[in-house]
This record gives sequence, C-alpha cells and structure tokens, in this order.
Amino acid sequence: MKINATLRTEVGSSAASRFRREKKVTAVINGKGVTSTPVLLDSKELDVILKKLGKNAIFDVAVQDGDTHQVIIKEIQSATLIDQILDVELQVIKKGEKLTVTVPIHVENADKVQRGIVSQTLNELEIETLPANIPNSFTVDVGELEIGDAISVADIKVAKSITVLSDLEQSVVSVLPPSAEEPETAAEPTEAAEPELIGEKEEA
Repeated sequence: MKINATLRTEVGSSAASRFRREKKVTAVINGKGVTSTPVLLDSKELDVILKKLGKNAIFDVAVQDGDTHQVIIKEIQSATLIDQILDVELQVIKKGEKLTVTVPIHVENADKVQRGIVSQTLNELEIETLPANIPNSFTVDVGELEIGDAISVADIKVAKSITVLSDLEQSVVSVLPPSAEEPETAAEPTEAAEPELIGEKEEA
C-alpha cells in the first residue's frame, strides 16, 4: 500500500491544530542515512492502512517533490479523550535490516474456562525480525487451562525467523480462583451495661 505525503514547513501548536481541522496528520520520516523529514499525511488514508495492516503496518510513503520510502510506524501519538491520531513517527526500512517491534497478544477461548478468572498480564510481545516476518498478532489459547495454570512468554510459539526479546519467564495469562466473598455475619447483641448511680452511698 502507498500513501502520499506533503512536506510540512510550519511547526507549532497553532499550525498543528489547523492541520487537524484539515484532516491532516503531522508525521516525521526518520531512518539511518535519511534526513529527518516532517510531512503531512491524509488522516483517512492513514486510517485505512492501520485497519488493514495493523499498528506494525509496512507501506510506501511518496513525498511530494521528493523520494518514496518504504516505512513502518515506529510510534503513534493519539488524543486522550477522542479517537484521533495526532502525530506519527515513520521509520524508513533498509533492505536486510531487522526491526524491533511489539506485537499484540490475543487470548482466545477464555469463555471455555468453566472455573476461575482468566487474567492477562502481558498484552504485547517484543520481538526482532525482518520486516516481512512481522506477524499481526500472537494468539494464546486458554480453553483448557484450570485454576492455577499459567502461560508464560516461553510458551508462545513463534517462527524460527523471530527473536523474542521479552523476558521468557514473564507471565502472559493465568487462571485465578474466583474471589470468595465473606458472608456477612449479624453482629451479636451485647448486654447493655447497667448505669452506674453516682452519689449513692453503700448501706452500712
């Protein structure tokens, strides 16, 4: 896939706000041996690429009056309150160069776990591989797990062309016992203490 880009000559928050109103996304193209180039991308074209290829999308960027680069999305900055991409950093891919990326981990068949609570503690796996070998995601099947069972990074099956950089002993998902709620016990009534009479003398 390919996306067109225009050179960006204006910087600053006011310019960035105007670009967003014009449905443009500010971006920077970086890479070894490549001059850092600030550009503007069409937000709709970028959305299409992300939906089809995922966050580790590899695509071509054709810069107006410039070069065409094959890039991968290195970082995305998004708005916190609305679904809007604010800024993107694009890394130029060199032939034969391995990349370090994070790939989402998806848990499947969690609904088949009859007892216990499925808890996912790691959502992404950091790997190093050639661009063509980057998977869209890794899938972890928990359908046969029972309470006390766990899956670690080492249990995830990856291709031989992929080097896993995450800690192999780190837990990815586990099945926890359901939280037992303590039954409420009614407080036992206590005998009221007799009031002490002040000033009453003892009988002789």
